Amino acid sequence: MDTTKRHWLAKTSAGLAATALGGCAQTAVPNAAGSTKWRMATSWPTSLPLLHECALDFAQTVGRLTNGALQIDVVDPSQHGKPVGVLDLVASGEFELGHTTAQYYAAAVPAIDFFTAVPFGLLPTEQHAWLNEGGGQALFDEALALKGVLAMPAGSTGVQMGGWFIREIRQVQDLQGLRIRISGFPGKVLARLGAKPIGLPLGQIAKAFADGAIDAADIVGPAIDETMGVQTHSKFCHAPWHELDVVLHLMVNRARWGALPEAHRQVLREAGAACSLRSMARAQHRNALAMIRLRAAGVVFKPLPEAVISALKEATRAELDAAARADALTGRVVASLRAELALLSNYAGASDQPALALR
Repeated sequence: MDTTKRHWLAKTSAGLAATALGGCAQTAVPNAAGSTKWRMATSWPTSLPLLHECALDFAQTVGRLTNGALQIDVVDPSQHGKPVGVLDLVASGEFELGHTTAQYYAAAVPAIDFFTAVPFGLLPTEQHAWLNEGGGQALFDEALALKGVLAMPAGSTGVQMGGWFIREIRQVQDLQGLRIRISGFPGKVLARLGAKPIGLPLGQIAKAFADGAIDAADIVGPAIDETMGVQTHSKFCHAPWHELDVVLHLMVNRARWGALPEAHRQVLREAGAACSLRSMARAQHRNALAMIRLRAAGVVFKPLPEAVISALKEATRAELDAAARADALTGRVVASLRAELALLSNYAGASDQPALALR
């Protein structure tokens, strides 16, 4: 999930923002039955599978666990008009909470960029290990404290594919001049190897391929990518490298959080955890089914050559080093992430990898 995806989300809500914002709730509102109703701004249009479903899952779980005493009204971008402005909507108190991902707000708070995804980084369960056991959540809280917002995981996309290409990447030189729909941190990594990152809304990818405007595109995973028809124009889908998971985050206004009963605060935490687990399962199952269909349509799923992977790893290290030097907090986040990655990779080498080899 990168900055180009934000433009597509913004396009879906264009023209509706002005009227929608006037109707946003300013405070938690007790209803006639004595329950509390919160409004949750999301970054996901209702037409976007998996991601919007995760937001609905969270809201419904909260309602069930509180027997309706805390109700979450899901407000999508067509209503609030700011798909990548959810952090500010929550910080200002226009919404009690939001469902989004931290990467969208890295320009304002650089340290939170690394809680969404990093190339060659953490897998879905490892992301949650870092947050819950490895000290990641404390750093996340610190980074958002000045915004008056706290965040917690509330979903995962699962492993994202490495992109769609009109020609197979066989060597590092094939990246020279490659016009690829991608941006953000992975875009910077590719640019180091001569690629030309292009910002492009999701809804324009298929047309850009058809018009010859791009040679490759990062999207999400088979279950979402298939719905866009990209397989009509591109028959090579390379294996993952840049987003081994994308964490979706629940962002909560700290003042409103503090006013909730502790029981309700705990429900929000547990609902986020349950939603994360179910979203991983949903993505894994649907992506597997979609891959079968795409292969039947002639799509080739193939790993990148070792030489290309090595070059991308080196470029990623350079970008992480540069980010770590930018400011003290970001430096501590990057150091913590790297330490957790080393720890978990050591264990995965003795457990997960041998286990997969048994299949």
